[in-house]
Amino acid sequence: MHVLAIGGAGDMGRATLRVVCDFFEVERITVADIDPAAATTTATALGAKARTLHLDVLDSSALSQAINNADVVLNTSGPFFRYGLIVLKASIAASKPYFDVCDDPEPTLGMLAHDRVAQENGVLAVINLGASPGITNMLALKAYRELDRVDRLTTCWNVDGKTAEAEFSYDHPRASAAYVHWMQQLTGDILVYKHGARTNVKPMTPLPIHYPGRGKRLGYRCGHPEAVTLGKNFPELAEAPNLMVLGAPLRIFLSTLARRVDRGKCGIEEAAFDLSQRNSSVLDMDSKLKIFFANLKKQVELPELFAIAEGTKDGKDCTVAAALGAYPDYSVDELTGLSLALGLRLFLDGKLKDTGVHAPETIIDPDDFFRALLPYCRIPHPPETIEEIVEITRI
Repeated sequence: MHVLAIGGAGDMGRATLRVVCDFFEVERITVADIDPAAATTTATALGAKARTLHLDVLDSSALSQAINNADVVLNTSGPFFRYGLIVLKASIAASKPYFDVCDDPEPTLGMLAHDRVAQENGVLAVINLGASPGITNMLALKAYRELDRVDRLTTCWNVDGKTAEAEFSYDHPRASAAYVHWMQQLTGDILVYKHGARTNVKPMTPLPIHYPGRGKRLGYRCGHPEAVTLGKNFPELAEAPNLMVLGAPLRIFLSTLARRVDRGKCGIEEAAFDLSQRNSSVLDMDSKLKIFFANLKKQVELPELFAIAEGTKDGKDCTVAAALGAYPDYSVDELTGLSLALGLRLFLDGKLKDTGVHAPETIIDPDDFFRALLPYCRIPHPPETIEEIVEITRI
C-alpha cells in the first residue's frame, strides 16, 4: 500500500506517520508538504519506506497527480477551513480512501455534503479523526450508549490540564495552523445543531459542566465539528455542545484576542501569532486584575478529554461521563496523529466497510477504536483493558 500524507511534515502529520510506518501493509509513504525541507527531514526520520513530494494543495493538477499515484490519502494539512474540502474532493474524484483530522465545523458540513458522490465513486472518507474531534466523538458514543434516552451530549477538551501544559511548554516561531484554527473558531458566530436543526451561537459562552463524582465547573463554547456532527447525527438531542475547560489566565487572554478580532482591531493571523507568543501586552490592567483574583480560587479538576451524556436510564434521570483514562503522551499532536493512524489501522483490518463521507461516530465502533489504542498507551501506566482507557462514571 502507498500512503500519501498531505501535510505530512507538520507536527500532527509526523505523529501520524511514526505509527503508520510500522503497519506491515504500508510499503511506501509519500510525505507531501509545501515545505520541502521539513518533508525531507520527516522522510529521513521515517526511513526506507518514505519519500518526499513538494506539494501545494492549491495546485489542482499536482494534487490530482499525487492522489492518483497513491492508494490512500491521510490529510493533516490545516487550517481545514481553507484546505480541507479541496483535498477531500480530489480524493473522491480519484476514488481513493481518505482520512483527515479536520477540526473546523464549516468544512465539516461541506465535506458531509459530498457523501452521495463518495458513495457513487465507492469511496470511504472518514473526517474529524483526531483528538478533538475524534477521540471525543468515540467517548461521546460510549456515554450515549449507557443511557436509554439522551437529551444532551457534551464533548469537552481540557485546556487547563496536562495536555495544554505540554502544548504551551515550547515556543512557536510562528502562528501554526492550530492557532489560526483556534482564533477562527473563537470569533464571530459558530455552528451548532439544536433538536436536529442548524443554528449559530456565540463562542466563549459559558455552560455548566456537572461531572459525576467530581463536581461542577464552567466550560466555554468553541466552534468545533463535534457540535455539528453529533447534533446532526442524533437529532433527538436538545444540543451537543463542544466546550473548552479553561483556566482564568488563558480564558481572559483568549477572550481579549477574540474581542480584538471581532472589533476589527486585528486579523485572525495576528491574533493567532499573539496567542502563539503568549503576548501579554494585549491585556489591559482590568484583565490582569481579573486573572489575579481568579487565580485565588481553586477549580474542580477534570479529565483531559471527556464526554457527558444527560438523559434517563430505566426511567430515572441519569448523567454519564466517559473520559480518556490512558494516554500515549500528554500531547495534542501525539493524540491527534495516533487517532488518525488508528483509523487507517481499522480500515486495513476490515472494520470500516462502508462508503461515503463519515464522521467518526457513524462508521467506527468505539470499542474497536479503544482496543486499537490500547497498545500505544503508557501513562499514567500501561493499561491492560479497554475499561482502563475509557473511564465511565455516572450519577
